[in-house]
Amino acid sequence: MKAAQRLGWTCALTALAMAAPASAQGPAMVEIPAGTFEMGADDSASRDTFNERPRHRVTISHPFRIAAHEVTIPEWRQFRPDQPITDTLGPYAAGISWDDAQAYAQWLSKRTGRAYRLPTEAEWEYAARLALRDPAHYGAIAGLASGPQEWTADLFAAYPFTTQTDPTGAATGQLRVARGGRIGFNPRRAKSDPEIEIDYLKPEARLAVPPSFGPRAGAEAAGGYHTIGLRLVEGPAPATAPLPVTPPLNRVGVRQDAASAAVGPDKSKPYFRRRVYLPTPPDDTGGKTVDKTGWDAFYRNHHHSPGIAVLPNGDVLITIYTSYREYEAGTQIIATRLRHGADQWDPPSPFVDIVGVNDHAPLLMRDGAKTWFFWGSPYSGSQEFGPGDFPFHSMTTGDNGASWSEIAYPKIVGPVGPHNRQPINTAFRDRKGRLLLSSDAGTQESITESSDNQSLLWATDDDGKTWHDTGGRTFGRHTTFVEGKDGRILGFGGKNTDIDGFMPLSTSTDGGKTYTKSKLPFPALGSGQRPMVLRLQSGRLLMIGDYVRAKPIVKPLDKLGSYAAVSDDDGATWKFKAVPGLNRHERAERSAAMGGSTVGYVAAAQGPDGVIHVVTSVNHPAVALAFNEAWLDAPEAALPANAALEANDVAAVTAVRTREERYPDGKLRGRWQEGRGSNGAAVFDGPQTWFYPDGKPQWQVTYRLGRRVGAEKEYDVEGRLISQRDYQLDGRFVWTRWWPNGRMRSQSGWKEQVADGRARTWSLEGELLSDVTFTDGVLPGQPYPGSLPVEPWQ
Repeated sequence: MKAAQRLGWTCALTALAMAAPASAQGPAMVEIPAGTFEMGADDSASRDTFNERPRHRVTISHPFRIAAHEVTIPEWRQFRPDQPITDTLGPYAAGISWDDAQAYAQWLSKRTGRAYRLPTEAEWEYAARLALRDPAHYGAIAGLASGPQEWTADLFAAYPFTTQTDPTGAATGQLRVARGGRIGFNPRRAKSDPEIEIDYLKPEARLAVPPSFGPRAGAEAAGGYHTIGLRLVEGPAPATAPLPVTPPLNRVGVRQDAASAAVGPDKSKPYFRRRVYLPTPPDDTGGKTVDKTGWDAFYRNHHHSPGIAVLPNGDVLITIYTSYREYEAGTQIIATRLRHGADQWDPPSPFVDIVGVNDHAPLLMRDGAKTWFFWGSPYSGSQEFGPGDFPFHSMTTGDNGASWSEIAYPKIVGPVGPHNRQPINTAFRDRKGRLLLSSDAGTQESITESSDNQSLLWATDDDGKTWHDTGGRTFGRHTTFVEGKDGRILGFGGKNTDIDGFMPLSTSTDGGKTYTKSKLPFPALGSGQRPMVLRLQSGRLLMIGDYVRAKPIVKPLDKLGSYAAVSDDDGATWKFKAVPGLNRHERAERSAAMGGSTVGYVAAAQGPDGVIHVVTSVNHPAVALAFNEAWLDAPEAALPANAALEANDVAAVTAVRTREERYPDGKLRGRWQEGRGSNGAAVFDGPQTWFYPDGKPQWQVTYRLGRRVGAEKEYDVEGRLISQRDYQLDGRFVWTRWWPNGRMRSQSGWKEQVADGRARTWSLEGELLSDVTFTDGVLPGQPYPGSLPVEPWQ
């Protein structure tokens, strides 16, 4: 008994497990007794196991029966004879969506008169730990760490810090938990990524996947042939209420009033601003450095491939992936919001993460009152190309990002050609109303191989109900697209391809079925570079890119840095202008070779106030630019200093008034103060307070001339203060976080977007874990974080 307790669980030893004989229609079952165990990973595990922490005590108060093996293909075929599934893990069925797994359990229950269901996540881990540690009694439970992964009943969320009895997961969410192995894997890069320390075969390892994930009848060529199956349990479902979830900051305090969205800087005067949108750490630092400033462990050092949209309320949303390496399974999407009326980007916060899968290539698109979010999972299903996953995923918001739809997988009809699971940076509606989505494409007939010199457009004629491959392929990877005024599709450039050192133009007159090739006046781009073309509100075209091709270095125009080019004649001629406010490449050797700044992977969007917002990446620090068309038309001058571009241009705010919004039941949702700035823009000036539906405080902040001053406080859904930033007028602030038990979790000093000053962290029990001092975002002894940090990633 003591040995069992040391292993982290206890149970009624008198209740022995045995495989029950299979009935004519039901699976063979194993009896699992009630008991208590330690769920999750302990604190000695890698920081990468953040989804499995904190370890917490869980009681399973009632015995239940679990199937001795996963549902087999013949068993599934009795339920859905013709449904496409993954049959490579036979005899067990895989490629099953959570929705269909639930339907199977209900069907079998009705057929047999027994109460079958999916196990809760806690029941699954409890049974897996019993099978691992006491195989003499529970070894009949086969395949928990082999064969298909297995769905559980629960919605995914972070674990609580308290003991639980019969937990049932989260009350809200977009993902269902799966267990029992690895779903996203990069075999080609695995040996070069030793820093990823997640053992998916351990009983505590978690996966979380959208419930609709699975191949679609009538669209078998689209993909979805994953490796998740199901195992049933028998017994009453636990009656415990699921836990409420605290929303991330990017979904908090989101105004629905769009009355001031078109109020911006004077359009007749040149306007240009530079803002750093990501803090350091986590940007361009190592994992342990990130931890020492109080950021959660899912924040990593490498941030790349951003998407951007200006929402109907005027807020600007950036999405970008955070990772150690581009294709590792821990990569996830974070977001930051520039609120319309604020002069600073919000701190980044979680956006979407299909747990255990590489979340990649985020793309945002404003579509009237709705905004789309697209992204891909290159290595879901163990290969970048192939049927294991869909070409992309999507979700939408109709309330400015305060909430998002379920994650949807495309039903792609018709022939599907070679493609990567990586959207690029443009999606648009053509004159016929079709929605077109750009994506990278391979060139090999074998979809298990790749080539870096093509792109394609996916299209939907019914607002996303079905999609199809338009058929054609451009002459470059990472092509950026726009529709010409005459209806042609124009594809600008591409990675690692050129005509005499310049970008190719891919032109289609048949809706993307075929393309012709010609030469553009823009320098070709290489590794770590992606251009952007945008149709402006004036009808003109804007093109943004680098003058210098990276890897190999090519300078066809003998210029350094980056450009913004405008065309008044739909691309026939262009006027170039150097872009100020940018930084050099984050890798020291690449920076030296290029000799100037870079936009890296760039994306852009124009708001209803006429301001063009541009997000860059792989430069340090990562910056977002904001300018208007008057600046594009102004004569070129010497590039101003970054400090001048970052200075707040609002000297005063007039006509300040209090605004508020309410929930449908009449309760106050939020109250803020807003006026007209001296530059003509809508500007926050005064306190803001936002509330949960039950009246508890959610977010409190005060603005002066659009900048945060005093205390900014965030509360969890239970009403507990979890984060506070205390701002001074000079841009310095102290950031403090608290554990749910009220003890201090971390405290760090900051200067604008860089850690600067003392930084301390504590355990849940109050033990001091680290006490260091940062200077301009760097720890003593660590050089400027160009290239790779000298410290280990974990």
